[in-house]
Amino acid sequence: MAMRSPSPSPPLSARSNRSLKRFCVKDHINQDEEEAGLIVTTVRAVGGPKIVRYDIRALVKYSALYAIFSKGTVFTMDSAAIRNVGSMLGLATVCCLMCVLVCIRDLNALADIQIKPIEKLAAQINSLVPFVLALYVSLTLSRWWALRVSALGKVFDAYLNVCTMIACELHNKKWQEVRNQVTKYGFAAIELLVQAAQQRENLESLGDKDLLSEQEIVILGKLLIWQRPMILWAWIMRICVSAMDHHKSPPPRTQAVVAQCIAARQGMATINTYQDTQLPFAYVHLVALLVNIQNLVIACESGIVFATAIPGGQVWVMVQQVISCIVVGFIYQSLLQISYVILDPFGDDILDFPMEIYTSYLAMTVDAMFEAQENCPVVGDDGSLHPPRRNGGNSYADPHADPPYA
Repeated sequence: MAMRSPSPSPPLSARSNRSLKRFCVKDHINQDEEEAGLIVTTVRAVGGPKIVRYDIRALVKYSALYAIFSKGTVFTMDSAAIRNVGSMLGLATVCCLMCVLVCIRDLNALADIQIKPIEKLAAQINSLVPFVLALYVSLTLSRWWALRVSALGKVFDAYLNVCTMIACELHNKKWQEVRNQVTKYGFAAIELLVQAAQQRENLESLGDKDLLSEQEIVILGKLLIWQRPMILWAWIMRICVSAMDHHKSPPPRTQAVVAQCIAARQGMATINTYQDTQLPFAYVHLVALLVNIQNLVIACESGIVFATAIPGGQVWVMVQQVISCIVVGFIYQSLLQISYVILDPFGDDILDFPMEIYTSYLAMTVDAMFEAQENCPVVGDDGSLHPPRRNGGNSYADPHADPPYA
């Protein structure tokens, strides 16, 4: 008996017909998630609210003192600086009590305590810490900006550029499934990129959003977490290249799409590099140690000076020492606090990247890019332009025109 040849596998349109009916790029547009305040505008996210933008005019107009307890300040995002100030006040109190106990028999002797040595020590340390800490904070801010522009921004630009190219080059109705699949893979790649940056895995959520099929989830589940978004961009490039070859597009146009896909991979590799290559530990430890030592010296100095002001009843000197201990210690500790908050901007802190807003912007742009093709003027053989005419239903004067993107 002759063996029966296996039936060819069904095309992607037949296998994913159910997914094509469920997926819609408009579902990823979330304009109602923002909450506008007097100074900051936040967006609701899975891990908590995140700042989208702030009004610097309102900040200056109403003063920073009024905005102390706004979302995202060093007073509200983390209590580490406040706890550190409490520790400094406790140490200053201990130093003051020790001076009082030493001179308990003659409190007037407190005024004779030599404070010049500790003041000189505090001045020497204070001459080093501002410069070293400022350089460290500058480095962390530079890394944060590079992650947004040179890494994440490169991925976003590549995705929008690819969608723009295929929207114009593959605008026929028969390429609608290709455009749809590229859109889905793009959103899935961004979600997998965030998961890789956060070191968490949740491939099932991509299936629930209909961004990936069950078979694709199984395939990606066998790969390392940072390989997954890069593989999706390889799939995007292969689909676009194959479609443009079938469409007989000129090679330079195909090469432009390939260049954008490679740029997206490079952007994701940059994020991986920044996250796996921190600033040298010895340098960061030295900066933190200098700040901690300065806070300890300032606390001891404040306690001793406070004690020397007791015999003469110098109230303003005592108040000045308390305020100096609080303000100086809080500022330096807050700068350290900001440095570790922005070190990983893909987390759930309020200062981290609002990925929901970014993906919503991408969805709006992609949706507009595809839908706008129906209104594109038709170019005649003689170079003349003609407005697209509807000849009933979805029929256009342009033989290559598509119905609106869905």
